[in-house]
Amino acid sequence: MTAITHNTAKIGDLNLHYAECGAGNDELVILLHGFPEFWYTWKDQLPVVGENYHAVAPDMRGYNLSDKPDRIKNYRIGYLVGDVLKLAAHFGKEKFYLVAHDWGAAVAWAVAIGHPDKIKGLVILNGPHPYIFSELLTQNRTQIEQSQYMAYFRNEGVEEKLVANNCKWLWDWTFAKHIEAGQMSKEDQAAYIDAWTRPGAMTAMLNYYRASPLTPAKEEDIGKSLGLNPEDFMVKVPTLVVWGEKDHALIPENLEGLDRFIEDLKVIRLPDVTHWVTHEASEQAGAEITGFIDALEAGNGRR
Repeated sequence: MTAITHNTAKIGDLNLHYAECGAGNDELVILLHGFPEFWYTWKDQLPVVGENYHAVAPDMRGYNLSDKPDRIKNYRIGYLVGDVLKLAAHFGKEKFYLVAHDWGAAVAWAVAIGHPDKIKGLVILNGPHPYIFSELLTQNRTQIEQSQYMAYFRNEGVEEKLVANNCKWLWDWTFAKHIEAGQMSKEDQAAYIDAWTRPGAMTAMLNYYRASPLTPAKEEDIGKSLGLNPEDFMVKVPTLVVWGEKDHALIPENLEGLDRFIEDLKVIRLPDVTHWVTHEASEQAGAEITGFIDALEAGNGRR
């Protein structure tokens, strides 16, 4: 296995910390984490991907060791997409592979939709397609109910609860069961709490929700269409979706109609896995990512 090393990329006026493996390899694979994680969610997959590719997992803006802009508007999707493109440019790459989970997936979908010429292949782990998700947030009562945390996280002062008692509420809500199942360790817990309690980090992490136009519909608005044009959400790059079917936040209907938006699509369902794919199906996640990229590279005559 290749060793994980760390560095910082200066992209515009922002410093992004990143972990990487396989820096000597040619093809770039950027891996984006979600909330409330950081580069560490990919710690088991980085060495696997880094065997044959240059695997880079940044702390996204606001998280852990990366810079934390103060204003909510600095966490709008345009800035987040720009960070990914600038990070690839930092490594001298015009085209790259993109792998993402949760909030990172929201960014990755936007990159692929808006800049298909940049993306050689897209891998999504439990991250809903933006059009399908937006429709479910206005039309589907189950998804609306299971997404109430999104509205809650927009409230001022929530960060105080999330960091109280050494982040007990947040840890219990996310990863406590993984300790019990032996899928995470006390050392992992310490790493997460260290990242969450860095000055300004929790506010910055919550600002992703506060800056987003997406939020579950209020009772009086259920059934009202947002008027989005589905043609604006087409994904014109080869895409693999790996989906834990026991996701506590994202209902299975998020997979329905995906082929309407993605011509070159492969979906792998994991029936006994929840939202946290990289922790609960660590080896399979790494194998699916590398297998997908290997196949695309072989098709390009590279491998």
